[in-house]
Amino acid sequence: MESLESILTKSLMNKKDNFTTSEICSYAEDDFELFSSTLFNCINKIIDNYPKDNNLYEIDKLFYYLDVLKEKANIKDIEYIKGKLTKLDKRIENLKNKIIKNKKKSKKKISVFQEELNMYKNTLCIKDNRLEDDFIDYITSRPIELKYIDIVFEKMPDIMEVKDKYGISLYRNIISKYVHTNKKEEANYYKNLILLINSKKSFKITKKEQNIILNDLYNMLNEKDYKNHLNRIKEVKDIVENNINNEINNIARKYNININFNEEVLNKVQGNLRINKNRTRINDYILSIDSDKTNEIDDALSCIKLENGNYILGVHIASILGYFSYESDIVQNAFNRVHSIYFHNKKLEENNVIPIFPKEFAFYKGSLIEGQDRLTRSYMFEIDKNGEVVNECFLKTIINNNKQTTYDKVNKIIEKGSSDSKLEETVNNLLEVTKLLNKKNKIDELYEIVKENSIDTSNLKVKQEGSEQIVYQSMLLTGKEVAKFFKSNNYPCLYRVHYVDEKTNKEIQKIINSVSSEINDTKKDKIYDLINSLYPKSMYDIEGPHDGLNLDSYCHCTSCLRRSPDILVEHALEVCYDKKPTNSEINKLQEEILSKKDLINEKNDVIDWFVKDVNKTLILKKR
Repeated sequence: MESLESILTKSLMNKKDNFTTSEICSYAEDDFELFSSTLFNCINKIIDNYPKDNNLYEIDKLFYYLDVLKEKANIKDIEYIKGKLTKLDKRIENLKNKIIKNKKKSKKKISVFQEELNMYKNTLCIKDNRLEDDFIDYITSRPIELKYIDIVFEKMPDIMEVKDKYGISLYRNIISKYVHTNKKEEANYYKNLILLINSKKSFKITKKEQNIILNDLYNMLNEKDYKNHLNRIKEVKDIVENNINNEINNIARKYNININFNEEVLNKVQGNLRINKNRTRINDYILSIDSDKTNEIDDALSCIKLENGNYILGVHIASILGYFSYESDIVQNAFNRVHSIYFHNKKLEENNVIPIFPKEFAFYKGSLIEGQDRLTRSYMFEIDKNGEVVNECFLKTIINNNKQTTYDKVNKIIEKGSSDSKLEETVNNLLEVTKLLNKKNKIDELYEIVKENSIDTSNLKVKQEGSEQIVYQSMLLTGKEVAKFFKSNNYPCLYRVHYVDEKTNKEIQKIINSVSSEINDTKKDKIYDLINSLYPKSMYDIEGPHDGLNLDSYCHCTSCLRRSPDILVEHALEVCYDKKPTNSEINKLQEEILSKKDLINEKNDVIDWFVKDVNKTLILKKR
């Protein structure tokens, strides 16, 4: 009679269907010693017979049963399993050394087996609390491919909660390693490991743990010893703070909103991004104007007065395609995110943002930070005393932002002047140009009222006052002139379109007229929320006017760090403006715009629902 071990071996080796998978697994519990020894014998047999049998890939199937060992093993089995795995590791290493050089694929596969074995060796035995220190040391002592750690976290989610003998969690250990290491490769590894843990649905960070971590980080920010690691400390502080909003993470999953970035995208922004010197350098005085909470500085302005009385207005926009190709993973990932998501809600700890690019790029390396060379697309307009554009060009440029400032600070300069003569001169020139443009651009009155009383994710302020009007008119002019270029040349473009329904407008106007100045702010906000929901929304299309702005054509092209449609327009400029396009290139661009248009419009609606759900959840929680 054939022995049970022989039958089990045939089943594991798939030579004969004696047992189903579930029946094989049952032997791990019924006869653990027989099961484990047979399993290792089968793996060893495959290794010993290679390359004669050439079935090395059968080990993949057998590795599944190592998971079964993990589940069924008792404390007394730990040393036995560790010994078996150690011997197996040596056999695999010997096999790798014997393989001839031209079998690179086999060598690579064997290396994968080794890494998996190491992970198993350091996780199978975690049931023994004495070994938790060993596991933490294994994860943090050297860079390991994250896909292996990811497998372990998925199969053993509780392992993310282990602590060392001092009571310090795995998460805190990794953060400490990230802040303190001086090696670039290790820093990238620890940062990605932090992000991997944060991305796990099963990962929970207690308020107490968060406070300990944040307190340590705040102390580091104020200590001289950490001055070279300030950016890392700030980054990890943001990660910890953002991850605490578990409600937001849960709601995001419901709407398929990506909060974190995968490893490939994160790797794209690691290290120094290459600055292409084959671009026009703008030497005019340049300043950026944003709110004091803005992190993504994606536009800046310059303005000089010519001897003939005309002005040269420069609108300088952070260039995504200067750093990454249009087809790259990081750019296509941004299209799937559509636009950065902002939470304008006082109940949140901060004005949180879910960006379309990793913060390392969006807030720092791509952002038009003062005193740093940055790649831009500069829209240069010569404007006469009547506010007419008499000359224009759209250049690939390098700029260095002379002054990073805010709406409030610019308004003070307008009112009281500045000790910085160059800054004051530029602001005054911008103000003069804005007055000229304001006379030319007459937007729909109802559109203006709705915009003033609703949250605009583009952060473009529709108000008749100093600094905000400077930014508004500059961006409006740029979108109008770029759209005019595409339309006049019959080139494909993604336009921002808006259709006014006269009947709806009359009904909305009645509601606005009924709003008393005496009602409180809460009721007024609710009324304007209603108005905003009734008012026709703008959308993206391949043609059409923008009735709210009273323009035959208009496009978004001034917020590439925050909106993916702007990147598509930048791509269209590369195809159609920077050179003479071929018919084939025009057709390809047309197809690309059509494919992206529906994705962007549909995802915009989903993002709106997501933000409303977040706000509703936060309000209910507060009660």
